[in-house]
Amino acid sequence: MRSASFSGYPWSVPFIENAVWAAVYLLGSAIFWRVHPLAAGAYLVYSVSCMYLLVPRLVCTSCAYYGRTCHSAQGRIAALLFSPRDQREFPARFRYMRLAAPVFLFPVLAGAVLSVIRLSGTLAFSTLLFGVIALGFTRLVTTRLGCTRCEQRSVCPACHRTAPA
Repeated sequence: MRSASFSGYPWSVPFIENAVWAAVYLLGSAIFWRVHPLAAGAYLVYSVSCMYLLVPRLVCTSCAYYGRTCHSAQGRIAALLFSPRDQREFPARFRYMRLAAPVFLFPVLAGAVLSVIRLSGTLAFSTLLFGVIALGFTRLVTTRLGCTRCEQRSVCPACHRTAPA
């Protein structure tokens, strides 16, 4: 049985989700710092611009939560910065979420390679922790706090991937 939908999420939900994302960005930057400080800066700039500019422009402008508080607050960001699109485009526009993949995958790859090259237990632990937070905990937070009460779940490609059989 599904929960009732939120027409607007309580602010605690996007606060929690964005706090987890901030942990991802900071830990990913720390991993890239071991490559070079410029790599850490580039990762941080990409992460923040992707999640708070690209995704809101390319995906959230066609979401039912455009202008309202969604689980990530990106619907509000989209309304502040960009014009709305037709909501029927949402499932097709969701493919742009792939632009966020480097935010979650590149630090794992960089950290794994560096852990082997430099034989660093601290870096290996940081990379493992990043993987758990970025690839596990963010998904758990999004699906448990966001997807279960989302008005878009019937048309959202992410909900169809996470729906129980």
